Amino acid sequence: MRKAMNWNKSILIYGIVLLLLLQCASYFLLHQDTDSLLLHLFLILLILLTLWRGTVFGLISSLLFIFVSGSMLLYISFVGSIAYFNVTLPMNVFFIYGVALLLNILCAGKVHELLVEQARYIHLLQQDIQNYVAIDVETGFENEARMRISVNEEMRRADRHKHTFVFIALKIENYEQFQTLYGIKEAHFLWQQLAQRIQETVRQTDKKYRFRDNYVGLLLIDTTEEYIGIIYDKLDQALRNHQLLNEKWVTLNYKTSYFTYQPLMNETFDELLVELEREMKTSEL
Repeated sequence: MRKAMNWNKSILIYGIVLLLLLQCASYFLLHQDTDSLLLHLFLILLILLTLWRGTVFGLISSLLFIFVSGSMLLYISFVGSIAYFNVTLPMNVFFIYGVALLLNILCAGKVHELLVEQARYIHLLQQDIQNYVAIDVETGFENEARMRISVNEEMRRADRHKHTFVFIALKIENYEQFQTLYGIKEAHFLWQQLAQRIQETVRQTDKKYRFRDNYVGLLLIDTTEEYIGIIYDKLDQALRNHQLLNEKWVTLNYKTSYFTYQPLMNETFDELLVELEREMKTSEL
């Protein structure tokens, strides 16, 4: 929290300095001729580009602009004027303009850096919150972060005690269309009902997870592959039909897959999960 407050304070300070520098440059340039008005427009444009892309991009663009503009002014000062392009801006004024431009760019670049760092810090905080808040609100199941921790712990325990377990992944088909058609309230009710039926179908000692919006993971401890058919039949009977809030019934479709963990398997959970998702394309509950 203190770090975020320091960032806000720094952004405010550099923002005020940037506004003061821009105001001074604008006051000077807007009281000159049309050439100065054009330089003022380029000044604002380069500041906006720096706020968008950062200090390096702003400095490169500014130095390139100063080099091109300065070369043109220097050439005109020697040869007089170019047809259709009469410039009356003195070189000493342009030098002051170049210094003011670079100061504005450096200040705008600092504001950009602080904003990027603050956004990155907020993103990290959001990830930490997701990791610490382990329970999904709609289902009461543990979230994906807790799922990875729990399954990896169970894999290590299986390696030590030489036992097997089964992990089942269920994916609700056309979940986005369900949300669009029936709304958020109905989707929330759907997950409540699914969670209740899953709790009634599997053992209390089995662990349940919700991940990636429309996925459910079931960690069936001390379970072998021979019981998968029975488990699938029970899940199919419990989850196939769903009653909406308006008391109408809909049929839900699922994709599913599973793996049976044997002690000292070489694959990691991430690799096994990728394989499950690949198999889901052809397997239905």
